[in-house]
Amino acid sequence: MATEDERYRQSTQYRLWSFSPAKLAELRETTNSLAKTHITGRLLETKGPDQGTDSLPEFLTAAEETQLLKFFTVELMRAAIFCGLPTEVRATATVFLRRFFITNSVMTYPPTELLKTCLFFGSKAEGLYARLAKFADKFPNTSEEEILAGEFLLCQGVRFAFDVRHPFRALEGAILELRRHPDLEKPRVDAAHVRAREILKFSSLVTDAYFHYTPSQIMLAALSLADRGLAERLVQGAFEASRNGEQADPTPKSDLRDKVMGTIESCRELLATEPPERLEEYWGTLESTKLIKPLLRKLKKCRDPDRADLVALQRARREMAAQKEIRQPKAGGDASVFGSEIGTAGGNDAREAKRRKMAEGDDVFGPALG
Repeated sequence: MATEDERYRQSTQYRLWSFSPAKLAELRETTNSLAKTHITGRLLETKGPDQGTDSLPEFLTAAEETQLLKFFTVELMRAAIFCGLPTEVRATATVFLRRFFITNSVMTYPPTELLKTCLFFGSKAEGLYARLAKFADKFPNTSEEEILAGEFLLCQGVRFAFDVRHPFRALEGAILELRRHPDLEKPRVDAAHVRAREILKFSSLVTDAYFHYTPSQIMLAALSLADRGLAERLVQGAFEASRNGEQADPTPKSDLRDKVMGTIESCRELLATEPPERLEEYWGTLESTKLIKPLLRKLKKCRDPDRADLVALQRARREMAAQKEIRQPKAGGDASVFGSEIGTAGGNDAREAKRRKMAEGDDVFGPALG
């Protein structure tokens, strides 16, 4: 039977959406560069050949796009809370948005529209089927068509990988394991449980933790932020003894334990950059507005003119597909099968010639016997 680690390595989250920090930064730089090239060409076509490159706007850098993506991630989470969506739906929608904008630029497709699509599609991915009309009514000046316009685009952007592995269930299992130890006080475990869950609901989603670490590593890092001693107790317990109670070779286990703790520590440092308190104490405050507002103005000037309106883009693609539809050729007449049209003069003449030939010739059964 495959182990939990082997099953995770077969998942799309590991195969398609796990990157080293260097690889993720490279992908974002490539996406930013391609977006600049494509938007430059479209802007020059719109303005005419007489306009030079001096008339082009200043484009966002990859770092600025990452900062804006974090802002729109927080906006999505606020919208999910406003809509009363469950934690798993909120987390899945957030992961969809962040996955999409790894290979797509915020300058190419509008994040404000796609985050609504992510929320609606994330609900369906988690088995929560809400009525589209009721969902659209929760957002001002938003139609049903606007929510659905980016749905197939989103599916392409996430490479049709709709299975998202979250660390919430792993945390519940870890807490159950800790409660089995009689020397651990229940209030301490309960407090760590609440705090770790708050970290998972915000810090792991706003950062790139899902791209760099497994759900169990994210869970242990969040638990370590909540109570380092409890996290170390769990890790240490996993390496103390083998299943039959015999002490295994300490050297390999010691090396592996140190490697695991090092990974958890690096994830812990990443989560610590965005503690849950920043949702209220930083994002949406004057301090964050001073940072984000200039980037939003810059984004407004350098958007892709052909893809800023998802509804119009969807309609144009449908019309293009209809025009390119290959029409099947009409089936030929009887002549294509029988050599001439049935009931025509040509057909009658052929049959008459055959009849005369048989009448003028010998008996069809040949000469008489003997």
